[in-house]
Amino acid sequence: MLIKRIMSILIATSFIAALAGCGGGSGGTVGGVTGGSGGSGGTTTGTLSWNAPTTNTDGSALTDLAGYKVYYGTVSGTYAGSINMAGKNSTSLSVATLASTVPVRGTYYIAVTAYDTSGFESNYSNEVSINL
Repeated sequence: MLIKRIMSILIATSFIAALAGCGGGSGGTVGGVTGGSGGSGGTTTGTLSWNAPTTNTDGSALTDLAGYKVYYGTVSGTYAGSINMAGKNSTSLSVATLASTVPVRGTYYIAVTAYDTSGFESNYSNEVSINL
């Protein structure tokens, strides 16, 4: 049985310049977008964004992309919840939306997967962290 695999995606976070005023931030550059984690006071401003995958792992064109799942959790690599982002053009999520979804404030680790119309899901993207 051949299982279709969607290429993994890279995510990046983008926070407004005022982030430094919220207690600073750390991070780097992923995919050309400055990213990082909110400072000790947390943040609810900014955007989590990613580029849509265009191919499956076998190199064939990804023609049936259906959406994304944004996973989050308080332990790196362990995700307790997710937000479904239906639609192939849904390539960003506001930090305010994420903050309103999580049960408590603190540091969250976030990864994104893509899924197709058959329900096949990619591997997790790179992980980013943010203090909400």
